[in-house]
Amino acid sequence: MESSDDEFDNENLLPPDSPEPSALSDANDEKEYEKKTLDDVTNLASALGAIEAESVPKRQLTMMEEIKRLSEENARMYQEKLVELIALHKIDLSPSTDATTQLTGALEHISAYTKEQSFRFLAMTEVWRQPSEDAEKQDAEKPDAVKPDAEKYPIEPPLVDTVAGHYAIYQITRLGISYLTATPVHESLKNIGKAQIDSDSIILSDNGSCYRIAMTDLLLGDTIAVKELGFEFGKKVVRKFCLFKRKILENQIFNIGRNLRPVILGSGEVGVAKNPPYTSGTTHIGEIFFPVNWMDPNRNLYLPIAQPVVLKSEKEKNLNNVKQFYLQTRNYKYSPQNLDYLVAMGSSAITAARIGVFDSNRYSIDASRITSDNGILKLHIPAPATSRTWVPGTRIAIEGVGQAVITFCPENNKFAVIFARPIGNFNYASLTGYRLVYQVAMETTTPIQQGFFETMEDGTNGKKIIQSLFGGLSIGVDGKDQERSGFICREEMKDVQFPECLQITPSDNLATYPITLDTSQSTYIQQIVTRALPITVGSFPILSGKTTTVVIAALESAKAHPGTQHLIYVPDDQGAQVLVDRLQSVLAGGGSKVRALRMINFSDWKNLTPMERTCLDYPVLLRKFLQDIIDGMYDLDEDTKESAKLYFGKETDEDTFWLNLYFSLVSPQIIIGKFESIFLNSTLLKLLDKVTTIQLDDADQIPQHDLIQACIQYPHATYGLMGDSMKDRPSHLSMSGFQESAAIGWLMELSVNWKLFPIVTSNNVYGGVNKKIVDVIGKVYYKDRQLVGRSHSSVTPAVKILNHHMPGDTQAKNARELELLVKLVKKLTGDRPPSEIGVLCFTHKQLPMLHQAFQDSGVHYGHYEAFQGVQTEILIIWGGFHSVKETGLTMNVSTFMLTRGKQTVYVLGSTQEMKNMKSDRNGVKWDALVKVVKANRGVVDAEVVFLLLILIGFFRIF
Repeated sequence: MESSDDEFDNENLLPPDSPEPSALSDANDEKEYEKKTLDDVTNLASALGAIEAESVPKRQLTMMEEIKRLSEENARMYQEKLVELIALHKIDLSPSTDATTQLTGALEHISAYTKEQSFRFLAMTEVWRQPSEDAEKQDAEKPDAVKPDAEKYPIEPPLVDTVAGHYAIYQITRLGISYLTATPVHESLKNIGKAQIDSDSIILSDNGSCYRIAMTDLLLGDTIAVKELGFEFGKKVVRKFCLFKRKILENQIFNIGRNLRPVILGSGEVGVAKNPPYTSGTTHIGEIFFPVNWMDPNRNLYLPIAQPVVLKSEKEKNLNNVKQFYLQTRNYKYSPQNLDYLVAMGSSAITAARIGVFDSNRYSIDASRITSDNGILKLHIPAPATSRTWVPGTRIAIEGVGQAVITFCPENNKFAVIFARPIGNFNYASLTGYRLVYQVAMETTTPIQQGFFETMEDGTNGKKIIQSLFGGLSIGVDGKDQERSGFICREEMKDVQFPECLQITPSDNLATYPITLDTSQSTYIQQIVTRALPITVGSFPILSGKTTTVVIAALESAKAHPGTQHLIYVPDDQGAQVLVDRLQSVLAGGGSKVRALRMINFSDWKNLTPMERTCLDYPVLLRKFLQDIIDGMYDLDEDTKESAKLYFGKETDEDTFWLNLYFSLVSPQIIIGKFESIFLNSTLLKLLDKVTTIQLDDADQIPQHDLIQACIQYPHATYGLMGDSMKDRPSHLSMSGFQESAAIGWLMELSVNWKLFPIVTSNNVYGGVNKKIVDVIGKVYYKDRQLVGRSHSSVTPAVKILNHHMPGDTQAKNARELELLVKLVKKLTGDRPPSEIGVLCFTHKQLPMLHQAFQDSGVHYGHYEAFQGVQTEILIIWGGFHSVKETGLTMNVSTFMLTRGKQTVYVLGSTQEMKNMKSDRNGVKWDALVKVVKANRGVVDAEVVFLLLILIGFFRIF
């Protein structure tokens, strides 16, 4: 498209009463125009002088007045640049250059800012780019009204509510010693880039007065309206700007996370401290500045998320005392006030963790330093950026490429490498040049607010359960509750009767399922179905049929109470997939026709791989529902059928009409999902108005916050916790121990060890695992319980450790161990097919070597995550125990790996490195595993085995 002045309404380029340069047709007109322009400028200057002389208050100049003040040459330059931008971006100009509506505050100015305003500002930058001597001459000709009134304002920097004229909105995104950095807020100004604020920058007041700025008076996240830019030595410098009024709140309570970042009570926002440092886990009260955060598609991608700034604070003595004595100490005293604070603080902490932005900066990374191996990305991030703020589970984005989830990063202050798993549509081909890498803010629920407990109805199941979790009550098996004054110490707890539910043998109706249930499973199911108690805890070990029991409890409840709804919470998408698989296998035997649904929103569903999706996912069922409507399976009007045709294939989370219609016509009784998948959907929460049972599958991996939130939302429901009290709880590296205690808690361990709720205990282990492997796991991790394995084998010992000591270079050690692995696999596959052999590692660094050794061999190999739902007859665990010396291996990961082998498990690695590993949260180290295996004569020298394998091969040749 060719652009010319004739294509645009020049009244839109300049004010209606200004000249029209493009309309000048002869020399006389041109002279008259020049004279009129000069007269206008002279008259305006005289008028301003007269205003000052009469002591009339100053004011900001309008856009029209700023244009009139330009020289003829600059006015022409301004107009040409504006015409160019308008033609390039094809926008219509407003009939007036100045806003007709009065805007107040930074957010209103940001939201109402138009592309035309940005283009006019860019056009004005062409004027400001004039050589410095011309600028000095122009400044000398300007009236005194635009010169600084003083070297420094008297007390505080002048703040404004309203800005007029040409301006661009920036936020201060970096504090420095000699200058500050400001970044444009709007996408339309992205290309102009960042600008510096230095000691020569001038701040304007709302009446137009000018002052020198003290950079120490500006705050990170301040929103400013840049009125003039300077261009010096290739850099952009803010010459004049207005500072918008700030939102500063006093008496704000916040708690310090493990990464020493403040988490604000009530909002869950992560702040920064003006005067750090703080101590992890402490609680403070103080004054906090809350910057404007404008979340809009037109936001500049390069603009970091602004975080609250703690200006001044002091420790909150009473709340720190609560922290000191909270949880499992004899000094903690229950009170509704303590409960109220702990729940609100924990809820804010988990909100911060789930939002996931602890480092708000954007980093420009050379794409050549982002590599991929076996589906795992390796990114080199500036070391200072990754200090405890880029942690596993954090969602990150790579500009123009896609998103990924951090899976691993070394836990220290100097690392510069992180590993991440791509999700969704990840475009590897776009990994070129320099790319922005940054943390993605995830949507999550609003934190629980202080005062919630007082508003809950007394006597409800939900209120009783919450009170129990914080030491105020124990719920008896006989239906009688016992008040407590806090958490009873371990010595006194021994005298409290264990609240074990009376065992119930499987009934005839349970016999209809294609799975044989044991007494413990039957007892748990009966408690949920009859709803005799507010809550029942199923304390089941590994591979004990936990998920199957939860599924049948939900099915039986739905059949016993037609028209009711039954929720099952799972910790993650993998948990949802496993539960749906169990549900499908249970239903495959016939019987129940209860409708079930896995709730997941469309954006999350698109990020799943085809293997992670299920037939009960809401996006799948909705599309089937739409097709059924189109096919006439429902008695609906023609307009609805036509709407279904138009909507088919274009489903979104925003359209709630079809979700309402689905629940109205299909009425699913069992709803499966992660906590956030359900609670973030306000429409769904309204539809879930007949909830009678809520179960938490793998409750040991679900934060207690989610149970509390469910109890608040559904206080009259019956609850079930199914999990393993010996498993480690989930953790987040951003949280202090205190925050984890209040937010994540120990749902299973606390319930069982402190005898809070009625309990059903099982010691049965299924899953086809050799009883001797179960015995080893029981001695290491279930010391006080006698696990009962159901699968027998003549193999002795079933767990073998191939001890390999090799001092010196790790690379040489890995190469040697890989050589042994290959020989061992060849020996094992001589008697059985390769598909019965598995080789597992637990560090991503080992994956390329495994891939090189066993690609196309038929052997199942990979990171332990690749063994989800997979078991092999023989499993080899290739250690890299030195790499987890500081972090250790959780009980969850250890038992998972040991049960991936049905008959025999080999562990290749150094027993000394196993002994040096950090213990898990229950104080168990792999040293305990070494001792148990050694007692069974299962520890052998790896080099001896290596030599034997060579000799066997030698004798076979001859």
